[in-house]
Amino acid sequence: MKEKTIQEILDMSQAFSSGKRVLLMFVLKRGPMGYTSIVKSFQNMGVPIGSSEVYKHLDHLMKGGFISKNIKSYILTLKGFKAVDNTVDIIDTPATVPEIKLTFKKSR
Repeated sequence: MKEKTIQEILDMSQAFSSGKRVLLMFVLKRGPMGYTSIVKSFQNMGVPIGSSEVYKHLDHLMKGGFISKNIKSYILTLKGFKAVDNTVDIIDTPATVPEIKLTFKKSR
């Protein structure tokens, strides 16, 4: 693997290293939100989150290019939308183990 690809994978993992961070992207999929709306969304879901924690997650997601800030609102970027959509696809995919078959071929 190329060094750039390895670094991109490591950077991407930072966005997904926290369930609250991923949940924050799902919250922002509804539309642009300010800090107060984000905190209320978490409260409505019964997920406790502190103010410094919200800013830490917002900062990680902005650095990773998943969200952007427009004046006082945070919004998902195209990369953020794809991350949310692919996460839903992964959640909906069964953890099926592939069948492995051994075959023997005659050697020449």
